[in-house]
Amino acid sequence: MLRAAAHAAEPLALPRLAVDRAGMRARKVVFAEDSSAAARAYRMLRAQVLHRVRSSGLGAIGIVSSASGEGKTLTAVNLALSLAADPNHSVTLIDLDLRRPSVAATLGLKPPVGLDSWLTGEQPVASVLYGLEGFERLSVVPTVAPVVAASEALAGARTRDLIETLRSSESRRVLIADLPPALLSDHVLTLAQLLDGFVLVVTEGQTRRDDVERVFELLGRERIIGTVLNRSSDSEQRAY
Repeated sequence: MLRAAAHAAEPLALPRLAVDRAGMRARKVVFAEDSSAAARAYRMLRAQVLHRVRSSGLGAIGIVSSASGEGKTLTAVNLALSLAADPNHSVTLIDLDLRRPSVAATLGLKPPVGLDSWLTGEQPVASVLYGLEGFERLSVVPTVAPVVAASEALAGARTRDLIETLRSSESRRVLIADLPPALLSDHVLTLAQLLDGFVLVVTEGQTRRDDVERVFELLGRERIIGTVLNRSSDSEQRAY
């Protein structure tokens, strides 16, 4: 029933949420048409991710950091926007950081229903899947409020059904999941079996080398398909 409902809603029946591009830019959201160094970096990351998607069949990718404050949510949003600019794929961005959800706030969205209430109900996946005005190939599964029993929710059948339904509803869909910090809870390890790979976000001058090694050990080095270095001191000096 869940798969049928979600598939029936794709791609035109999705309720679309209004977006404020100026507000998004103020929150450092990068658009595909931008010419900044950040936009070029995300296009390079997009190419790397799509190469792995095509060569290895990856369909569900988690964006993760070792600790909080590394910029993983902004990375997830910007990567999803960049991927959605590719005409050969559709993208669904899922906020699975249930304790500190921030995808909706980063995008400036006010959805009527979020993943937080969906996880404890019986609605179909389509009821929590939204399109964004002006982004035809991007959809979002937002979390509106923190979930108290986040570990149990992520380990439950509803979370598994959500990801499996979205994966099966469209052959060229890429799922991008904003995940909690890997070393601060058991959440990422709980979700690891549902995802195909991870992009690790680190911050220059902040992320500890031993924490990065711990993430590699926790998730498996071969499952880290890319890394993002935030706040790099020479990012603006390298251009083509």
